[in-house]
Amino acid sequence: MESTASIEQFREELQSWKHELSSIKQEIRHFEKHLEQLSTKRLPKELLAQVEHFQNQFICQKEVIDQLRHDLPDSGYKVENIFNHLRSGKRWSSIGAMQDENEVMTEGLEERMDTFRRIYIEIKQDFHQFDAEWM
Repeated sequence: MESTASIEQFREELQSWKHELSSIKQEIRHFEKHLEQLSTKRLPKELLAQVEHFQNQFICQKEVIDQLRHDLPDSGYKVENIFNHLRSGKRWSSIGAMQDENEVMTEGLEERMDTFRRIYIEIKQDFHQFDAEWM
């Protein structure tokens, strides 16, 4: 995020991330229900192994979502502190886990969001390919 951005834009970006994470978590729940239905059927061992693989992948992705959501600042005070820190010339992705008057800023949230998106898209594509082949 550039330092010339307004605090309103910064808040909107954080809200956008929160909404995106919630939407993805809902999508994962839908995929998990589909996998649960599959696992109740008599399926070949190799297919059951793939079902279990995707179940594990989705569990891991939900854990990442929970951690990212936890690390996104909620209070106006935290958002303002981080924004002011960024305006001082630091990049969002370069914030280290530093304390400033009991304020912990989390390192690399933007980078972590990008990495999460990339990995989730790959898992989702693999799942859709699996679903198309076997269902």
